[in-house]
Amino acid sequence: MTKRIFIIAGEASGDFLGGQLLQSLKQQNSNIEMAGIGGQHMQAQGLKSLFPMADLSLYGLFELLPHLFNIFKRIKQTKEAIRVFRPDVLVTIDSPGFCFRIARYAKQLNIPVVHYVAPSVWAWKPGRAEKLAKKVAVDHLLCLLPFEPPYFTCHGLPSTFVGHPVTEVMLPDDTHFRESLKISREATLICVLPGSRKSEIQKLLKIFLEAISKLPLNRRIEVVLPTLPHLVPLIEPLIKDAGIPVKIITTVEEKWQAFMQSSIALAASGTVSLELAYAGVPQVVAYKVSRLTYWIAKCLVKTKYASLVNILNNAMVVPEYLQNQCNAAFLSKQLDAILTDSKYQKQMRQKYKEAINALRVSGACSSDVAASVVSKFLR
Repeated sequence: MTKRIFIIAGEASGDFLGGQLLQSLKQQNSNIEMAGIGGQHMQAQGLKSLFPMADLSLYGLFELLPHLFNIFKRIKQTKEAIRVFRPDVLVTIDSPGFCFRIARYAKQLNIPVVHYVAPSVWAWKPGRAEKLAKKVAVDHLLCLLPFEPPYFTCHGLPSTFVGHPVTEVMLPDDTHFRESLKISREATLICVLPGSRKSEIQKLLKIFLEAISKLPLNRRIEVVLPTLPHLVPLIEPLIKDAGIPVKIITTVEEKWQAFMQSSIALAASGTVSLELAYAGVPQVVAYKVSRLTYWIAKCLVKTKYASLVNILNNAMVVPEYLQNQCNAAFLSKQLDAILTDSKYQKQMRQKYKEAINALRVSGACSSDVAASVVSKFLR
C-alpha cells in the first residue's frame, strides 16, 4: 500500500536534511509517494517542489516585510496542496514561521506532523517550548542537538535526538579540484560563504571580499565561493568590481571539495559553520542584519555565542564578528592572524572534533534515526 508524505524545507540547510531524510525513508519503506517544497537535495530524491524553495528563504523581521504578500500566497497554495494530496504525515523542516502555520492546518485535517530541527528555545525563550507543544500541536520533534529534547518532553511533546546529518557526509579526496578551476597549488585558497539568503548575500559579500583584499600582499590569495545556482545572477554583479578574482561553484560535490582544499573560510553564521568544522577548515564567522532586527534579537537571545561550534564547546573556538564588528578591517585582521598561526589552527581543529562528536548518535546514522520516527506514522 502506497504511503504519502508531504515534506517542506524553507532554506538550504533544511533542504540538505530533507534530502538525507527522504533517502533513508525510501530505504525503510517500499512504497512512498512524496510531495512538498524543497531544493536540489530533496529534488535529487524525486521530490517535485510545489514552488521554488527560494521563496521561503527569507530572514530578519524587517527584511521580511516586502515579501509578506508572496509568503501569504505561498501559505495558501501549500495548504491547498495538502488538502488535495492528503498525506499520511506532514514533515516540516526548520523555517518555523512558515512551517508552523502549515502544521496547524494539517492538524485540522487530522494529519500527524513531525517537525525536524527544534526551535532554539535554549537561545531565545524557553517558554516557546510549551507553545510548540500545546498550540502548534506537533506530534513528534526531531532534534539535532543532544541537549534539546528535555526542553520539550517536559511539556509532553515527544522529542528524539537524532544526531546531525553533517556527520554522514563522505569527505572527498579530489586532488584535481584546484586544477579544474585553474587555482594555483601554491595559492592560499579562501572559501567565502556569504549565506544562502538574498538578504545575507547583499549585506555580507561586499564586506567579505573587502576584508580579503586587505590581507597582506606577501602571499598569493585565491577565492572560491560555493553557492546555489539560482543565486549566481545576484552574486556576479557583486564580485565584478571587487578587484579580486572569485571562482563561483554551484554543486554540492564542488562545495565539499572546496572545503577540503581551502586554507581558511569566511562564513555567514549558520549550519555552514558545522560543515566547515566537519571538514576541518579554520574559519571566521560573521553576520549582519538591520539595526532594529539586531536590537530585538539582542534583547531576546540568551546564548553567549552565535556559531554552533562555539555553543557545543561552550567556548569561543570560532571567532565571531557580529553587526558593527562585521567590518572589513576586523575580519581581515582575524583572517591573517589565523593564517599565520599553525598552532592556533591545530587547536581549532581539535575543538572541532569535540563538537562534531557531540552530534553523533552512537552506532546509528542520523537520517536513519529520523526516518524511523517518521516511518512510525506510515504504518
